[in-house]
Amino acid sequence: MKYLTITMALLLIACKQTSTPSIHKIAGEAQGSTYHIKYISASDEDLKPAVDSILQVIDRSMSAYRPDSMISKINAGEAQTQVDAHFEKVFRASEQIWKESGGLFDPTVGVLVRAWGFGNKPISEQEIPSAAKIDSLKAFVGFEKVKLTPDHRIEKARPEIIFDFNAIAQGYTSDVIADFLKAKGITNFIVEVGGEMYLSGRNTLEDTPWTIGVENPVKPLDEAELIATVQFTDAGLATSGNYRKVWTDSKGRRYVHSINPLTGLATQSDVLSATVIAPTAMLADGYATMFMVMGFERSKQFLEAHPDFRVLLVYTHPETEKVEVFKTQPFAELIAE
Repeated sequence: MKYLTITMALLLIACKQTSTPSIHKIAGEAQGSTYHIKYISASDEDLKPAVDSILQVIDRSMSAYRPDSMISKINAGEAQTQVDAHFEKVFRASEQIWKESGGLFDPTVGVLVRAWGFGNKPISEQEIPSAAKIDSLKAFVGFEKVKLTPDHRIEKARPEIIFDFNAIAQGYTSDVIADFLKAKGITNFIVEVGGEMYLSGRNTLEDTPWTIGVENPVKPLDEAELIATVQFTDAGLATSGNYRKVWTDSKGRRYVHSINPLTGLATQSDVLSATVIAPTAMLADGYATMFMVMGFERSKQFLEAHPDFRVLLVYTHPETEKVEVFKTQPFAELIAE
């Protein structure tokens, strides 16, 4: 009987492993937005509980909307808070992009994010910060004023400094879920969290590459239009734009969430959207935000110095005010015919 039981178990395992691969989909809410996962597998195992658990772990690390998260405790001045590996990876990547951008990408911009009404609490038109107020808040901004210690704590030069990882955390989350899928033996998938995604393998059921569309940022949601479709794999993609997270005052002045940490202003640059394909979704997310703040001419100079970057920028021409598209050659090579 013992041998019979073992034989039956082995047969069941064999059947499970040799069943026909099919497309599986998982979706839900995450980080103030949604997530969607598509993967090809022969297993019928329900992976949603594990994915939701991963999202909870990352929220407990970096969600500014959770008062019990590590980032909220650090922002509140709890100096003894130890950060986890998720926080450290995002911190290190942010430091890298901060240096490369000359300070234009800076997750210590939190006090300005809140001042301009893009944090947990919206502001009224009467609360728009004055130039003097902005100047005073800039004293609490600057990645050079924070430090990750060997014992996994964050030292802040000023207690008022507030971290905001919104410009990079969703891309990182896509990477973590991608690593989870790979650990499960799944190699053909698309992971998307809040619009930032990681692609692996290909659509083996149709023997075609994964194809992703890039939206035209000047078109409203109900008139969605693609300006490019790209095919790539084993890389992350992120698009940053100021066409949705924006508010306008009674005089028609627009305030955008891509805040310049050097000037402290929430005014829109001439870049309307930036799409980046990078080795990880985290880097794609961070660089896309960087280009939004840089503006077109400075972004173009940066890309000339980094010719391997895969980037598409939608921008307003300074003279004609027409919307134009700029693509690096490595990005153009990925565009589907």
